[in-house]
Amino acid sequence: MILKPISLKEYLKIRWLWLSLLALNGLLMAYVYVETRRLFIFDHAEIVWYRVMQLGQVHYHHLKCAPLITGLLLAAIQYLPEMIGERLRLSLHLPVSPHRLVMAHVLVGLTALGLVIALDLSALSLITARFFPAEAVATALLTALPWCLAGMAAYLGATLALLEPGYRLKLFNLAVAAGVAGLFFRPAEPGGYLLQWCNLAAFLLLLIPAVLLPAYRFRYRRVS
Repeated sequence: MILKPISLKEYLKIRWLWLSLLALNGLLMAYVYVETRRLFIFDHAEIVWYRVMQLGQVHYHHLKCAPLITGLLLAAIQYLPEMIGERLRLSLHLPVSPHRLVMAHVLVGLTALGLVIALDLSALSLITARFFPAEAVATALLTALPWCLAGMAAYLGATLALLEPGYRLKLFNLAVAAGVAGLFFRPAEPGGYLLQWCNLAAFLLLLIPAVLLPAYRFRYRRVS
């Protein structure tokens, strides 16, 4: 099946950047562990627990922008070479429907990003469980989840903008992507996004089919 070699090609194209991002996120979570441990070195455990459990102090705030940056970098390394050399246009002439081809590209990128996010959330769970009770682990994951969804929105939004051949629509797509990603950074109490999670996820899901529109325009545009 032609989609399998295409997916393999995408993986081989991004693997070194992906492995680098995986390592950098691992180092970031190691830093979060060190910073969390420092809280207990400079204060008594009951004071730290009170600040985190009662006052809502976030001991993992360094993680906040990591998924967003990761998503942007993955989209850039995956689609910039394709658009600069117009190699994607050649791929879109393969004997496979354009929407399946583009979705194969997007699926590879989302899978790579999802694995990085899984590393971050798993490490956050272990770090929080090491120093705090189970309630704090659940709150930490619910707080970090919107940041991770912002990374997904950043990847899809950057893909939407990079695939768009027209510069005006490219800027418009960037504004839309920034707006969607910004929804996940609205101020809230730790874990406060729980009730709005489904609504926010709906905005994110709309970006997936939206990626097909610029791909079709790129495929069928006239070239002088």
